[in-house]
Amino acid sequence: MLEIDGAQIMPRAVFESSGHLGGFSDPLVQCRKCHAMHRADRIISEGTGLKVPEGTAEDKLDRMIQEHGLTCPSCGGGLSGVKRFNMMMGVMLGPLQDQECYLRPETCQSIFCSYLRLTKSMRVKLPFGIAQEGSAFRNEISPRNFLFRQREFDQIECEIFFDPEKINEIDGFNSAADTRMNFLRTGSEETVELTALELLEREMVSGRLIAYYLAEVQRVWELMGFPREKLRFREVGDDERPFYSKETWDFEVLSDQLGWVELVANNYRVDYDLDGHQKGSGTDLRWKAEGGRKFLPHVWEISAGLDRTLLSLLELSLRSDDSRKYPYLSIKPPLSPVLVAVFPLVKKDGLPDLARNIVNDLRRNGLVALYDESGSIGRRYARVDEIGCPYAITVDYRGPEENVVTLRERDSTQQANVSIPELGGILWKLKNGIVEFKSLLQ
Repeated sequence: MLEIDGAQIMPRAVFESSGHLGGFSDPLVQCRKCHAMHRADRIISEGTGLKVPEGTAEDKLDRMIQEHGLTCPSCGGGLSGVKRFNMMMGVMLGPLQDQECYLRPETCQSIFCSYLRLTKSMRVKLPFGIAQEGSAFRNEISPRNFLFRQREFDQIECEIFFDPEKINEIDGFNSAADTRMNFLRTGSEETVELTALELLEREMVSGRLIAYYLAEVQRVWELMGFPREKLRFREVGDDERPFYSKETWDFEVLSDQLGWVELVANNYRVDYDLDGHQKGSGTDLRWKAEGGRKFLPHVWEISAGLDRTLLSLLELSLRSDDSRKYPYLSIKPPLSPVLVAVFPLVKKDGLPDLARNIVNDLRRNGLVALYDESGSIGRRYARVDEIGCPYAITVDYRGPEENVVTLRERDSTQQANVSIPELGGILWKLKNGIVEFKSLLQ
């Protein structure tokens, strides 16, 4: 993977070549009474319980609204005919405001525009990926569901470029072959658990490379703390896939509040983007393989919503049990904003000074630590448990006398005695999964 930080504002020509100016739209209806704007597919799905594919034609949406007698959800007024609403956010630049540009609706277009420069400068060979994290912008008709549908949001995107004739040649596939994933096929209501190898044997994907990267997505989200039983890959049908995709698997999580929601779109974009930019720019973007064969690489895309991933992780991590009167946030240590909190037992006898020295030493070693001396120890534990801090250190009188402190684990509430000189190394190993907390109890 090559990581870049691409442009957020790009000229009109980029989005003419990518197809976004012509095909990136949502169906819009307007109330004839209160003039409120609504997404037509949303009104139908919420009013009837029917699932409306994203690519449904306007005339069919009109018929569904009429057949079910649907009205404005705001005031009950009648609705206009369905029209297509382009979701691009335009911006005029230059001293005369005559340069038509757009905020990128997805981060991948700056990747495709950087493709040629990177292939010439970074000594890459197929298959290789270009990745970035950054903001994207869409003029949503009706932003909703907190961080799930916004006009400005963050994406994590990886575009994997490969030779379509070698889609089944991928190093490292054996390491992913036994990864177990849940799949929901088009037209089915039952998920099936399959390994990456079984996915290939059933010919459910276009090739080995795709099975490998689906397994990688599963592995990374499980490492974040998402339980496998609440994750699935949903096959996206022809009438719902994005206009640029040959094959799409939406990676979804089961939310207690919203049901199944998409976290990652996995799209086989073929050579759609490079072909469009090649024609629009007049620049040869073909790859030259051994033997002189020239071709446009195909692209497998991993497009993840960062905001919704974070929100879903927080929801899944909020826990409660009978041993505590308060909820706590069970975030895995590598993702926790604070790794450890340090508490002096009392505000005298040099214990605060020793506790502050421990905090400063941990920070110098790159570990995020906070200091708290306010309130009872139980109240301090509660405060850091609620923000997802996985470990807490209590400095009592054994600290200055024996050079030992008490280390407490958030989830189990178990406590272990640890010597002060070993704290940094032990916390680093705990954070990175090299040792388990229970090994400290022996």
